Amino acid sequence: MNAYFDQDTHENEIDLETNEDVLQRIYNDGVTPTDELPIEFFFLTDSQTKADNFRNHLQEAFPTYQDIEISDYDGDFEISGTTEPIKMELQAINDWNSTMWNTGYKFDCRLDGWQVGT
Repeated sequence: MNAYFDQDTHENEIDLETNEDVLQRIYNDGVTPTDELPIEFFFLTDSQTKADNFRNHLQEAFPTYQDIEISDYDGDFEISGTTEPIKMELQAINDWNSTMWNTGYKFDCRLDGWQVGT
């Protein structure tokens, strides 16, 4: 049972609607939906062990992800890294977001956000 990223949050707070707003800001910077860019992602959890286990899983399950690091974040632990280039269209971003949300949940690590460098 998850202590940090509970079942209710997992089932009700994925908030894919925000991705449309984020993508619109990216498009305003000149990126198009067919462009492929790496995504920088951020997860949070409440213990070093959970962060380590999740980082190890990401490295095995997503070998193209780079720079997966753990850092202290106001008493919690942040796991960050960068994906391979992903198409900047809403469906591709929502699919990736859902995969990361569900993968993080298995390790009690909540996806806290993502961004791209433009």
